[in-house]
Amino acid sequence: MTIQPRTLKGQETQAKLLQTALDCFAAEGYKASSMRVIAARAGVSLSHAYYYFSSKEDIVARLLLNLRTEQFERCRSALDEGNTLESNIRAVFTSGLSVMQPYHEFGPAFLKVLLSQDQVDNELSAVEFSLWEKAVSGARPLPPLGIRSDLPKFLSLLSRQLFSVWAYDQSANQRRSLLLMDNAAPVAAKFAVLCRLPVVRSLFADVLALMDSGSSVQDHQDRQTTRSKVPKAS
Repeated sequence: MTIQPRTLKGQETQAKLLQTALDCFAAEGYKASSMRVIAARAGVSLSHAYYYFSSKEDIVARLLLNLRTEQFERCRSALDEGNTLESNIRAVFTSGLSVMQPYHEFGPAFLKVLLSQDQVDNELSAVEFSLWEKAVSGARPLPPLGIRSDLPKFLSLLSRQLFSVWAYDQSANQRRSLLLMDNAAPVAAKFAVLCRLPVVRSLFADVLALMDSGSSVQDHQDRQTTRSKVPKAS
């Protein structure tokens, strides 16, 4: 997990390692860029590099956190109180695509970070949740009270599902992902409104539980491994 340097020199060294890693990824490819190579190009010892980043995945996690923080700052003014929920959802999607677009080649690496419980930084999850919390709380009319507290989590999980599509989207400028997110915004907003009905609210709870249980690839793999070890009935 990434440390937070306390000194200006430490912050500069960490920033240099991050930028060097990005340069290496672009020039040599992600798989070929080892921590040793990154450290050498940054002009620091390997042990020093590991002090700031525990792995390449940790570097990608830091980049993703920086991008999500930038997205939050860009989106803050667009989520002023008074917008419809659909407008706020679309604003979050649009700002995310805008910020992430230059780093599309890192999509699979970003996705690996998001889906690995060992790599996801609590700070990253907190930024994502805060973004959706602001989108929900600022919407007018407010979403139904019965789902209001769970809606940010639902939208965060939905966003990650759509992000997984974007990560592997090879269409020009990820046009397919853009269209998918644009169409998802009104559907999600209408679903929230319909949750005023008890039967739909119950469906929302079921869908949220399903999405939450499937949010970790590692958990799924663990379950599959466990099942394979269970002796079959003769």
